[in-house]
Amino acid sequence: MKLGDKSLLLHMIERLRGFVREIVVVIGKDDELGEYRHIPTSEVTITRDAVAGRGPLAGILTGMGEMRSEYTAVLPCDSPFILKDVLKFLSDRARGADAAVPRWPNGYIEPLHAVYKVSSALSAAENAMDEGRLAIRNMIEGLGKVVYVGIDEIRRFDPELSTFFNINSQEDVRAAVKVLRALDI
Repeated sequence: MKLGDKSLLLHMIERLRGFVREIVVVIGKDDELGEYRHIPTSEVTITRDAVAGRGPLAGILTGMGEMRSEYTAVLPCDSPFILKDVLKFLSDRARGADAAVPRWPNGYIEPLHAVYKVSSALSAAENAMDEGRLAIRNMIEGLGKVVYVGIDEIRRFDPELSTFFNINSQEDVRAAVKVLRALDI
C-alpha cells in the first residue's frame, strides 16, 4: 500500500535509516520478491517467513533469526510515523531486561511497537510456537523480565502518539496523508 508516492514499508525504512544498524523485513512465505524491488537491499535484509500461515509470531521468529544485534525493535509495516525518540526511549528501557513493551491505561499492550532482547525473545517465541500458542503475547509471557512502558511516558517524546498510528483502510490512508503533511515529511 502506498502513502503519498512511497510504500508504507519504504516510509518505515526511511524513518529507521541512520538510526539502527540493521533492518530485516520479513515477507510472507509465498510472497513474490518482485513486489519488494523498490526496497534498497543494500540497507535491508529481506527474508521469507520460515513457516506459512502461522501469523506475526512466526514472522518475528524468522526476523530475529536474521539479527546480529543484542536488542531489536519489532515494528509493523503499517505504522509509517514511528518516531526515533520513542524507539530510543524503549531501547533504553529494555536494557538489562528481555523487553520493553508499551502499555495503554486499559492494559492493552503494543507488542509490535516494542524492543526485545533477541536471544530471550527467540527462545520464548520458539517455545510458544512449539506449544501451538501463536499470539505474540504468548512469547511475551515466556520472557523473564518485561518492562511495561506506560503510554503517558511515551507522550513525552510523541505527544500525538503518531508512533501508534496504523493504516488498515482507505479511510486510514486519507487520515495518514493529513498526518504526513502536518509532520512535513
